[in-house]
Amino acid sequence: MKYTLPILAIVLLAAGCQSNGSSSAMSPSSTPVTDVSMTPAPITTATPAAYTPAPVQTPATVTPAMDTAPVLASGASSTGTTYKVKAGDTLWKLAATHYGNGNQWKKIADANPGLTPSTLKVGQTITIP
Repeated sequence: MKYTLPILAIVLLAAGCQSNGSSSAMSPSSTPVTDVSMTPAPITTATPAAYTPAPVQTPATVTPAMDTAPVLASGASSTGTTYKVKAGDTLWKLAATHYGNGNQWKKIADANPGLTPSTLKVGQTITIP
């Protein structure tokens, strides 16, 4: 019995070395590597450039030009010819007659504010650009 205590200590020590990592004892191969020679790079911060406000710009003085174009009562364009709408006229037919292509009826409508195919009336005077 005098060997019981030292044998028990050896068995416990051997069992602790063979555990799966739950023991605080570490084998030499599992020792964490601590390299004290590697020091982190110093942290540098960029200094922002000094704020320089943009120069104040004064607006240029604008003198409105005199409008020398005559004012038309119908709101029609001053360029082009005037045409008095007849019975059976459509914007398509007028474009086909004056431009050779009915698809260009929008030119006539654009030259006469508010004019649409449905607002074209007999006796109305319109501008054909």
